[in-house]
Amino acid sequence: MDLQNCNGSTEHQHQLPAPAKRKRTGVQQKVQAAALERFAFDAAVSLRQACTDPVSGALTMTPQMATAIYRLIGAWDTAADRLRVLRGRGLPASVRSKAPRSPAQIEPLDPA
Repeated sequence: MDLQNCNGSTEHQHQLPAPAKRKRTGVQQKVQAAALERFAFDAAVSLRQACTDPVSGALTMTPQMATAIYRLIGAWDTAADRLRVLRGRGLPASVRSKAPRSPAQIEPLDPA
């Protein structure tokens, strides 16, 4: 694309930037989901350590801490599910018998 100044010369030429290379978004999403899953786990573990009394080992928790842990567990579950989908794995199937299914027995109607 040529730009001309007022006197008609083409001194200033602007080029469009080269198109960006398209990254495989699935790989980036997998890395992000794995990082978020790990972050949620690490945060939940650190909250557990913060709620544990170092002397007695008893776990004392405020309602705010319980809510934070509940939300971290939900975030971890969501990230783990997203990671499963991005890896191309389906939901676990129910247990199926290995014997092939036989067709239903059809009995003729007796016109009586």
